[in-house]
Amino acid sequence: MNFLKNIASSAIGSILGMLIAGTILIFIFVGVLIGGLFGAISELEETNSDMYSGEANVLVMNLDMNIVERGGEEPFALNFSSFSPDPQIGLDQILDGLTRAASDDNIKGLFLNISGVAAAPSTLEDIRDGIAKFKESGKWVIAWSESMSQSGYYINSVADEVYLHPAGGMTLLGLRAQSMFYPGLLDKLGIDVTVLRGPNNKYKSAVEPLLRKNYSAANREQLEGLLGEFWSTISSDIAENRNIPVSLLDEVAENIGVRLPQDAVELNLIDATLYEDEIDDLIENRLDSLKLESISFGEYTLSERMFGMDMSEDAIAEIITAISDKDEEKDDSIDEDLLPLGGEIAIIYAVGAIESGDGDATTIGSATTAAAIRKARLASDVKAVVLRVNSPGGSALASDVIWRETVLLKKAGKKLIVSMGDLAASGGYYISCAADRIFANPTTITGSIGVFGIIPNLGGMYKKHLGVEFDDISTHSHAGKPDGVFAMNNFEIEAYNEIISDIYYDFSSKVAEGRGMTAEQVEEVARGRVWSGNDALEIGLVDEIGNLEDALSYTKQLINSPDAEHVILPEIRDPFEMFIEDLTGVRAGFDALGLVAGNNSTLLEILSVKRMVESNDIYQTRLPFTLLFND
Repeated sequence: MNFLKNIASSAIGSILGMLIAGTILIFIFVGVLIGGLFGAISELEETNSDMYSGEANVLVMNLDMNIVERGGEEPFALNFSSFSPDPQIGLDQILDGLTRAASDDNIKGLFLNISGVAAAPSTLEDIRDGIAKFKESGKWVIAWSESMSQSGYYINSVADEVYLHPAGGMTLLGLRAQSMFYPGLLDKLGIDVTVLRGPNNKYKSAVEPLLRKNYSAANREQLEGLLGEFWSTISSDIAENRNIPVSLLDEVAENIGVRLPQDAVELNLIDATLYEDEIDDLIENRLDSLKLESISFGEYTLSERMFGMDMSEDAIAEIITAISDKDEEKDDSIDEDLLPLGGEIAIIYAVGAIESGDGDATTIGSATTAAAIRKARLASDVKAVVLRVNSPGGSALASDVIWRETVLLKKAGKKLIVSMGDLAASGGYYISCAADRIFANPTTITGSIGVFGIIPNLGGMYKKHLGVEFDDISTHSHAGKPDGVFAMNNFEIEAYNEIISDIYYDFSSKVAEGRGMTAEQVEEVARGRVWSGNDALEIGLVDEIGNLEDALSYTKQLINSPDAEHVILPEIRDPFEMFIEDLTGVRAGFDALGLVAGNNSTLLEILSVKRMVESNDIYQTRLPFTLLFND
């Protein structure tokens, strides 16, 4: 009896302890959340990226939030699996925001930076119609993105002009529906299912995955009808806006006609390929003498999303004013882009796998790293950049985005020195190859000038071990391919090999240009082979053996400033401010790994593989293995 009492008292005590601890944690989290909110808003005010104050002249839409039917009641959610914010916006708020922007005298145009949209065809159609109505106001609409999925291109195609990154990609393969069927799995588990359906309900197909191993004739009929209607609407809308026949779109989809960005130009699907700085210049020209002042759609609609439809913009403005009154007044005549950073040398750290978007402590985000290089290029006092690279590579597209900024830095008359750490391989070498001088340690792993694609085929595993079958319906032969379930056929392999080859030769040509080598010389040392720092020196891939201090000393001599001060970029951000900025529509990374296992190499490796598999970037300039050195 005493034993049971002890167990009961212990259990009750544990439960009470957990409740008390949970309550305390909630108060702590709410406190930090509130503090982070005001810190983030203050940060936004300091960086001229505040909530809409009527000063911006270009509205930027990327639609990277969850789109719900009606917004305002739940402006965001928390993804507990990754401990990251999951902001959302309502379709009603998107359409209202476009209507408001159309009559906003300050907004001169709309810039669509849409890679993809996670929404159903009807929602896509409504958004596209909203943008078309915005155009009726006489304001321009320009679309550009690093890459475009089919849904992203459908939205972007309504713009007056459509552009794509020169190293980007575009998907236009038609529509596909795919389902999993479970009778084999149920047999393996010994589960019997009784299904009841209404009389002659042959189209009521929700139960089919439990009964069949493929689509029934009736279900196939209705799905083919739906997909046909969807494609008819999408293709006719695109054809009308791009002034091309629908038959051309069918031909492109059936033959994987867009393999390279230039293919999209030649087919008049887009107007040209441009780097981000070139699209910025194009938009500046649209503004005549005005300086480009952009605002994201998330910030433009923030008052509705964050505080509900009943809170006026004046009330939001009062909050911002109350916060900004704490700061000293700024001199509006000063161009903040040209403000000094506090040193003649900027040390920019590029650490981890290379991915598109924002980076964090374990990854090189193309947006974050490119922005840091751009900041150094525009700073009035910075004369040189030392790029510290420790990376196995990653996304080919993200690598190219960063490479472009290194080239612009040199064109601006500033010096670029690279210091390689443990790794500067594949994409890590890609972002280094334009440097004026490259330093590496004797044991640095570098080179790996090559490209690969990862396309898993899991259908056999599902069938053999789980008894799960797949069936699909599509408007075109290659719609939805590759899908990670079925192996590609020879035609598809040939098409995607063409893309891989183009990326490889583009990579090699940039190495040749940066290193002053011929194509033949690069081919001799490329082909995906890795080299040690010592070997890389012998074959001309690096210029000198030395560490970061050696690179800094050389840079000081190069700019003739032995006492030069240096600044470090990217700036380390407060994670909770970043968290809040995600919620309010300003994208930033927040990784739970740093909270639970910041220095666990095994977990980091698992995370890197997970990110690589989940990445939208199929094509990788990445070191194909990891070396772990034990004590």
